[in-house]
Amino acid sequence: MKKINLYIFSRRPEISVGKVRLKKKVGKIIGAIIYLYNLLKTIRIFYKDKRINLKICVNPDKATKEWPRYIFPKIERIPQGKGDIGIKMWNIINYDEKAKIIIGGDIQNIRSQYIIDAWKKLKDLDIVFGPSEDGGFWLIGVSKIKKLNFIFHNLDWSADNTLSQVILQIPPNISVGFANTLKDID
Repeated sequence: MKKINLYIFSRRPEISVGKVRLKKKVGKIIGAIIYLYNLLKTIRIFYKDKRINLKICVNPDKATKEWPRYIFPKIERIPQGKGDIGIKMWNIINYDEKAKIIIGGDIQNIRSQYIIDAWKKLKDLDIVFGPSEDGGFWLIGVSKIKKLNFIFHNLDWSADNTLSQVILQIPPNISVGFANTLKDID
C-alpha cells in the first residue's frame, strides 16, 4: 500500500481563538486545554504510524513559523490560506496532485484504522467523506482521478446538514463513499 497522505487542519493552540461553541460551554481555558489535548493525541497517533505521510495545515498562516515548539516540530506545516473552511480545504485539496485525506485535529475517538479504511475506499471512489454526528463531516478524502470543481459553494458550516449540502454540489460523474461516522468537537 502506498503511504497515506494525511493533512490535519489545526489552529495554533491559543486560549483566545477557535472552538467557540466548546468554550461557551466549558470556558476559554478549559476549552483550549481540551482542544490542545485532542490535537496532540491526534498528531501522536498518526506521527507514529509509518503508513502515513503526515502534514499539519495551520491557521493563521504565520503559524507555520510561530508554531509552538513542543508540538512535533519535525512535521511539515502548510498554511491553510485565506477564506472560509471550504476555501481552505480546497487550497489543500489542490496543494498537489496526490490523493489525500484531510481531517481536523478535533476528532475525539480517531484511530489509524479509520484513515486506512477511508484510503482503501479511494482506490475505487473519487471522494470519501467521514460523516460527523452533528451533520457535518470529519474527513474528506480525494483520489485525484478526475478533475474536480469547487464543491463548497455557499455552505452553512454550522448547520446540521452541512455534509448533505456538499454532496448536492458534487457532479454525478464523481463517485462518493463514506467512512465511519464519528464525533468532532465544535
